[in-house]
Amino acid sequence: MSSTSSPSSGGGQSAMYEQFWRLSFIVFAAALPLSAAHAIIRQARRRTGGAHDPAWLVWFRRLANLVIAAGFAALTATIIARWNEAGYPPFSNMPESLMWMAWGLCAVYFVARCFVDFSGLEAGACVGVLAVLAVSGLFDHAPRPLMPALQSNWLIFHVLTCMISYGAFFAAFLMALLWLAFWRRRESGKVVDALSYHTMAFGFLLLTVGIISGSVWARQAWGRYWGWDPKETWSLITWFVYGIYLHYRLLGGSRGPRQERLPMLNALFAVLGFAVTLFTYFGVSYLLPSLHSYS
Repeated sequence: MSSTSSPSSGGGQSAMYEQFWRLSFIVFAAALPLSAAHAIIRQARRRTGGAHDPAWLVWFRRLANLVIAAGFAALTATIIARWNEAGYPPFSNMPESLMWMAWGLCAVYFVARCFVDFSGLEAGACVGVLAVLAVSGLFDHAPRPLMPALQSNWLIFHVLTCMISYGAFFAAFLMALLWLAFWRRRESGKVVDALSYHTMAFGFLLLTVGIISGSVWARQAWGRYWGWDPKETWSLITWFVYGIYLHYRLLGGSRGPRQERLPMLNALFAVLGFAVTLFTYFGVSYLLPSLHSYS
């Protein structure tokens, strides 16, 4: 890791990639105060009996979403610029995979926005994307030759499914924090709880596909499907953490007297699961010897 705060530490990287990376950060930084202001104003109106948003507040929210969409476009352009510059799919190291996590988190936001409507969703997405981009800025973004183990057709499919699943788990974690902080005793808390649950389920599905595709790739690269490498082991632990909760909820946890404590359980598992995800992603890469140390 380097001590830089932007990807400009890599002297050989293209100006186009640098510009799009910085543009992404700036646009999401601009979207955050707009989104936060909308959430604060809307909640203040709700507390004073304003059941419906006036036209100006609706347009204010549309402006915030337009800026977020511009940030998402800039993220996409950043990934394309790196792909064009490096000559291979940008999945080979930590900063590149973090770009995909930010992209996946933003994509999950836009999908969620189509189904639910509650204050704070936009601000939460901006905070999450900015956090991921800030962490990626701590690394050297200079492109490196693709390692032989990564020169496979499985690279895009395996890493993409895993990183978008991490983005979904991050989104569920942010929703859990929103529920704990603001909506715990409100009717809209049911919406936040349901959205967090479905986001975890989506991430769990993608993680399952990622683990399976990784096993097939490992058979081709290393001659075995599973070797209990630390990254494999902790990916499986992450899978079990989310799987236990989803199994509980599907098999009756959402019915009967246990239904009242379900939102709190959902929030706790969203936080616990993301903590395990972070260790799987960062901790294994830097604290444990692993064949996946390049990630």
